[in-house]
Amino acid sequence: MERLTDIQKSSVRPDEAIRPVPLAEVMETVESEVAAGNLEHMRPFPTGFLPLDEVLNGGIRRGELLIIGGPTGVGKTIWGLQVARNVVHRDPAAGALYVCYEHSEAHLFSRVLCLESAEMGHKDDALTMRRLTEMSLNAPPGAGLLAMLQRVPRYAAVLDRVASYAGRLLVVSASGRNSTLDEIQRWTEGALRTVSSKLLLVVDYLQKIPVPRVVLEQEEEVTVFLAHGLKELALTLDIPVIAIAASDRPGLKAKRMRFSDLRGSSALQYEADIGLILNNKFAIVSREHLIYNPLQAEAMRNWVVLSVEKNRAGVSAVDMEYALDAAHFRIVPDGNFVRERLVDEKITLE
Repeated sequence: MERLTDIQKSSVRPDEAIRPVPLAEVMETVESEVAAGNLEHMRPFPTGFLPLDEVLNGGIRRGELLIIGGPTGVGKTIWGLQVARNVVHRDPAAGALYVCYEHSEAHLFSRVLCLESAEMGHKDDALTMRRLTEMSLNAPPGAGLLAMLQRVPRYAAVLDRVASYAGRLLVVSASGRNSTLDEIQRWTEGALRTVSSKLLLVVDYLQKIPVPRVVLEQEEEVTVFLAHGLKELALTLDIPVIAIAASDRPGLKAKRMRFSDLRGSSALQYEADIGLILNNKFAIVSREHLIYNPLQAEAMRNWVVLSVEKNRAGVSAVDMEYALDAAHFRIVPDGNFVRERLVDEKITLE
C-alpha cells in the first residue's frame, strides 16, 4: 500500500493544520461558539425523506460521507439528485453540487423539471421526459423549451420554483477520463466561494472517478483511494458528501443486496459514516407475502426499501419503504418503516 499512500499525500490537509488539541481547549471553543450563536456548522443537512432524517438524527452532517448503493436501475440517481434538490429548495442559503458521470447537464435539468412538476401535485399532467421531448420537437421557430413551458400556467409555476434555486444547484457532466478527485475538489472549492459556504456535494458515482491506473492496479486499491479521498474532502472542506456506489458482480445476483456487495466494500464500509442500500421491495420481501396476497405483492414493484446498514450518529439495521415515481424521477419523500418480513435479514455491518 506504499504507492497508495504516496498518491493520497496530495489530498490530505496540510501538516501545519493538524496538531494535538487538549480537550479543555475543545470545551472552551464549543462553549464560545454556542454562546455566540455560531451554530450553523452544527446543523445537519436534511435529506428531505422521512423517516430517514429521524433515523439519521436530522440528516447528514458536515464532514460526513454517506454512501448509497443498490441494484442497477433501482433509483440511486433519482434519490441522489432529489436530495440535492431538497437541500436547495428547503434552505435558501444552501447550495449543492451534483457531479454526474452518467448523464449530461441537460438531462439532469429535465429530470429536475419532471420531479418538481410531480412534487407540485400535477399528477397525470406532470411533466415527463416524453412530454418535454414532444414540446421541444413541436416548438415553433424561434421558441425554446422554456418559452413553451411558460405558455402553460401550471408549467410556468414549475419553472418559477426551479428558478428559485437554480443558481444554487450546480450540475457537472463529469468525464470518466479527466474528472479526477482533484478536479472535484476544485469545483467544490469554487462553489463554496461563489455559491454558498453551506454546500452539499453529491458524486454519481464513486467508482467512475478516474484514478492513475498505472499506479493503482487492483480494484480494491482504487476504491480505497477514492473512498478515502472523498472522506478527506468532506473533512477538509467541512461539507457533507454523498457518493453513489456500484455493486460487484456477485452482488447483482444476491437475493437482497447489502453494503458488503458493493465494489470495494471493505473500504466503503470503513470510510462511510452512513451506509444506505436501496432495493426493490418486490425483490426482497419474503415469499410468504407474495403467495398469500398476490395483489399486494404486485403493488410492491413500485416501492423501494431503503436500508440503513451503517450509521455512526445513531441506530442502524433499519428498513424504510418509499413509493417510487420513476416516470417523474422521484421517490415520494414520506415513507414508512417496513412491516413485512424481508429475505436475507442478517446484518453485514457492525
